[in-house]
Amino acid sequence: MPESIFDSRVDDCTMRLLKASDLDALAAIWADSQVTRFLPSRGVSISRDNTEKSLKSFIKHWQYRGYGIWAIIENYSSHMIGYCGLRYLDELNEVEVLYGLAKTYWGRGITTQAVKASISYGFDVANLDKVIAMALPDNLASRRVMEKAGLEYEKQIHMFNLDVLYYSVQNR
Repeated sequence: MPESIFDSRVDDCTMRLLKASDLDALAAIWADSQVTRFLPSRGVSISRDNTEKSLKSFIKHWQYRGYGIWAIIENYSSHMIGYCGLRYLDELNEVEVLYGLAKTYWGRGITTQAVKASISYGFDVANLDKVIAMALPDNLASRRVMEKAGLEYEKQIHMFNLDVLYYSVQNR
């Protein structure tokens, strides 16, 4: 497993493997209702207990699948400012790229670069054939990120008790 994969020219960030010590940073990100507005919790802050369960799941996913979610680290401060990576979804039998970023860092292109790096890793290292992403129809920023990263809209599906837009990209 690579320790880090991505150095962004945008805001000088690195993606590295998530660690148990990232709990406080991830909990702070998911405590922001603006960040969770477009997540399945629909604007409700995610509890610390649920954040810890998710973090443990993300770490185990790497061990089981050989790909997973990275922490996005701002190099200047060494703070975790977000996360991005690949997660296998049993419900669809597909691999999703997912991401989230602290609100302070929105609009700088960091997420798009992280999504591109994650998809490249999925195709070039994990040998995936396809990567998908999903967004709520009114999440225009996330839809722009997906499109800039090369994902194309396919259809609307019902997932996580939500009607979401389904995007995908094939390994060429």
